Parts: sequence; C-alpha cells; structure tokens
Amino acid sequence: MNPLIVLISGPSGVGKDSVINKLRDDFNSINVIITATTRTIRAGEINGRDYIFVDQKDFERMKKANEFLEYANVYGNQYGVPKDQVKAALSRGQGALIKADVQGANTIMKLEPCVLSIFIMPESINDLEKRLTKRMTESKQALKVRLDTAMTEIDQSGNFEFIVYNKEDRIEQTLQEIEKNIFEAKNASTKRVFNLIDETAP
Repeated sequence: MNPLIVLISGPSGVGKDSVINKLRDDFNSINVIITATTRTIRAGEINGRDYIFVDQKDFERMKKANEFLEYANVYGNQYGVPKDQVKAALSRGQGALIKADVQGANTIMKLEPCVLSIFIMPESINDLEKRLTKRMTESKQALKVRLDTAMTEIDQSGNFEFIVYNKEDRIEQTLQEIEKNIFEAKNASTKRVFNLIDETAP
C-alpha cells in the first residue's frame, strides 16, 4: 500500500474501535494513529495503545505547539490527532488509520485526495441505543445526549466518501466492505500529503 490516510468516523457506540482493532490485525502496512485525550482511562484500556492519556495542561501545550492534525471537545473531554504519528507512518511508506468524530473528520478531509473517508453507520438508532446501553458507561441523560448527537452526525454522513453499515454480529461483513474500499482507493504521493499536513490547522 502506498501512503494513504484512512479516516474512520461515525457516532459513539457504532463499533469504530472494534473495526479499527480488526483492521490493525489484517493490515501490516497500515498504522493506527493513537489519539491523545484528557478523558479518564477506562478499565481494560492501556495508555499508548488505546489512547495517549494526558492532563488538560499537557493537551493545551500540544495545541499551542500545533502538534495536532485536528482536535475537538467531545462530551466534555478533549481529543487530538498527533501530526507526528501520521507523518512517521507515511514516511515509512505505510498508511495511517485515524479515528475521529465527525467534527474532527471535517478538518482531516481537507487533506483530500490523500484521505479515504469512511462513515460507519448503525443499522438503526434503536440498534445504536442498545449498543450504548450494553456498555453501561453512561447515565440516562448522557445516553440521550449521545443519541441526539448521533442523529446530527448521521445527517452529515453524506460528506464521507463511503458509508458502511455495521450490523450487529456482522463485523466480518463490515470489515470486508471497508477493506475493499481501502484496496480500491487512489494513492497519493508522500510529499503531497506532508505538505498538506503541515498546512492543516484545526
């Protein structure tokens, strides 16, 4: 695979992390970019594998130093995609796989045609609500906020190059469709991508 940025987005609870973990296993030539966040680490998460966990002070320092390709406040926590990881992956001739919320995805899509953007869609809002409820990490009020936000994000799914439905217990089917899109994507030159990354500011 020549250098390519694969952007995965979609509403909270749609299964982005599961998809990305599978893609990490299936593609040796693609690097998963680890997002920095001020969010509290959850049980089972590993710093540096799932996220780069930082405090607010460090996050603000990184913002001022223009270290993020994009950053956003999501449900009261800060998230940012480190530029250096993206450039390091591309300099090795590998792809960069980025997970971002829709707000941040709009910034990353400015790098087109270097970006393959994929929106992961729930089978239905009811299906998404079941997924979020099963996680047992949100209060009823927080769950409502996430579902309301999901509706807004789904309305923006048309901005993405591909929309892939992630049906319950059908993750292999979802992966096959995403991998097909990756293989068919047009490739971009490393130099062009680097220039765009350096010019991009959230």
